[in-house]
Amino acid sequence: MSSNRIKTCRLVALTLIVGLGSSACAGGQGAVSTPRDAQKAAVQLLNRTENQVDLPWPATPSPSAEQCEGGVRFGYYVTARIRTDAKQLATTFGRFWTAEGLTVSPSTTDFGEKRGILYSATADEAGAASAAYQVSNTTVAIRVLSPCATGSLDDYEE
Repeated sequence: MSSNRIKTCRLVALTLIVGLGSSACAGGQGAVSTPRDAQKAAVQLLNRTENQVDLPWPATPSPSAEQCEGGVRFGYYVTARIRTDAKQLATTFGRFWTAEGLTVSPSTTDFGEKRGILYSATADEAGAASAAYQVSNTTVAIRVLSPCATGSLDDYEE
């Protein structure tokens, strides 16, 4: 993998983690569900999002556990290689999340002719699973966070 591609992948991952983490906390919501229900909501949103496009998605990963106001939430992160129009793919995800009742905040970053345009968005709704995507000309990355659940981060750390 080229150095530029590695840097782009790292930027995608970091931006998704920081962007979605801050938007998911913006509502200031407390714990709203059990850990099992929270994970189920996130996995359902992830699966429905993946079903919007025909890509070689990986199996649903194990979640990461994160502290949230009043409890714990669970994050799922997946990537897939693409050979389709990145702008159209970003539009598809944005429309889907809007139809799901999420508030979608899209953005684009132009990295120039060699590296192309990076399409990004966060999508959230108080008390529900939230999501983010980044789509480049070669890769799509999706991160879904569960709603905050009752519990302690200590119960999920390895």
